[in-house]
Order: sequence, then C-alpha cells, then structure tokens
Amino acid sequence: MTGLTSAMIAYDLDTGANQRLKMPLFYGYIKDGRHQRGRTFLLMTLISTLHNLSRSLGYAILAVVDLNLALKFFVGEVGAYLLYKLLRRDFYCWVRLEGVLSVILSLLERTLAKVITDFTVSEWGCARKLLLSVLIIILSLPQGCIHFRHPFELGGAAYCASMIWAQIMPFVALSFYDGGNKEQLETLLLGSFGIWLVLNGLFFYSIDRSYITTFFGTKTAPQYTVELFRNSEDDISKFDAAFDNRQSYINGIENEVRAWLAENIDRFILEQPEWWKIEMVGDEFLPQQAIEAEGGARRRRRSSVNSVREILGIEAS
Repeated sequence: MTGLTSAMIAYDLDTGANQRLKMPLFYGYIKDGRHQRGRTFLLMTLISTLHNLSRSLGYAILAVVDLNLALKFFVGEVGAYLLYKLLRRDFYCWVRLEGVLSVILSLLERTLAKVITDFTVSEWGCARKLLLSVLIIILSLPQGCIHFRHPFELGGAAYCASMIWAQIMPFVALSFYDGGNKEQLETLLLGSFGIWLVLNGLFFYSIDRSYITTFFGTKTAPQYTVELFRNSEDDISKFDAAFDNRQSYINGIENEVRAWLAENIDRFILEQPEWWKIEMVGDEFLPQQAIEAEGGARRRRRSSVNSVREILGIEAS
C-alpha cells in the first residue's frame, strides 16, 4: 500500500496538465500513451515497494539488535539531511506564510518535546517503540515517492542518495545482527536489491530521458525557481515561480520580475486569466497605478491578512 500510494502521488502530479504547464522543467517524464503510462506506473509502484521493504527490514533488524541503535540511525539520517540543507542554504521550504509557518512548526516541536519528556522511565520502552514506528513511516514514504526529488523537497541529488542508502542500510544493519536466520535475511536482501536494480533500469528506459537530470540534479529551490522564471515561455510558469513561493527564492532577479510584470500587467488585468491573483503580488513589484487601482497599499495589506485568516479558519475580531 505504501508503494502504491507513493507511485500514485508521483504519477498524478507528473501527468497533471496544470502541473506540466506551470513547471515544464520538472513534470513530464512519464510519456503519453495509455500503455506506456501503465507500464511506468507499475514500475514506480514496484520500485517504491522494494524501497520501503528495504527500509522496513533494515530498521526491523536494528530494532531486534538494539532499539536505541535504530533510533540513533534515524536521528543520524535526519540530522545529516538537515545539515545538508543548511550547508546549501536550502533549509526553508517554499511556503509563503513564513511567520505563521514558523509558529506552527515551533508549536509542533514544543509539543513533541513535551510528550517525550513527560514519559517516565518505565513507560519509555513502549513509547519509543511507538515513536520509532511513526518515524520509520514518515522517513520511508517521502523517499519512496519519486516526486520528492523536486528541488522544493529533497532535491535530485539527495533523493538519489537516499534511494541508494536505502539499499545499503539493511546490509549495514545485518552486520550488527547475530540471529540464527542471518543467511536467509542476507539472501532476501540480495534478491530484493537485484530486482530493484533491474526495475530501475526498466524505469529509466521507459521515461522521457530528457528529464533524467531531475533525478540526479543539485539545484536548490531558489536556483530552480530562478531558472523556471527565466526559461519559461508561459506567463503562468513565470507567475508561479515569482509569486507562488517564498520571496527569498527570487532574490537577485527582482528587477527582471518587475520588468516582466510592468510589460504584461495591463493585459493580465484585462484578460483575468485563472492563475492571475494580484493579491499574491507584493507592492514592491506592482506599478503605482496598479496599487492605486486596488485601493492603495493599506487596503491590499488588509486583504492579504484576511486571506490568511480564511486559510487558517480564524475569524476577524
């Protein structure tokens, strides 16, 4: 079920017409044609299934050896990933609601820390087993889903490294294990790894190979956003890159964004395409006449606050 869910998420996003229109540099690796799409979807499902099987077996072996060792592995993996993002200055996610997001994330962290801290010594054995199960699911699903190679998520290089590590990690775990069925486990892991290699070869053969670089690329989210804005020919892609992500993603090309918007804003206001949402555009990017037409900067700010309240379900006082 995890493999099927992971494949379905990636398949739906890649074949969606709107996604392909907004992000043609990333979406489109699945070829058109019913039979071709069906084969690719089947391969994606099997690859994700084997990936999650390897992750589950690896952590199951570690948990049998020493539950603390399994938790250390998990903390080490997550810590290495976060450090990688920090060193590349790619830590912040794309969500525009930076202030609200910070509050939510802080609340979540504080809540988890409080729950874990509140367990007594005698309760901790059961609590950490439950915690480990939840953490394994959280860790495995994104890495098994091909969509998470997106620069806004893990990124191609980190995704590729995670997939490879998922196949290596069970053998590392097995080196700590001295149970009676060690040889059978090793045979199972070797068989799974061999099938995984074959399926990946078939997968890359079945897709549009002009997108292969997205599976191994090193672009950060800001780098990808700038490239999307500069290279896209469709206005919807440019608008999505410039105004549907964190504003810091377009640092360095603000003048290019202003020039593009000044050249086309009259047409956007007249035609009112479905994707055109002027409230998403910061005042610093709008011509003065456009701000005045919207009722001025103060009214625009109040409108933005109300939009945030609607999203969060908060009633205005």
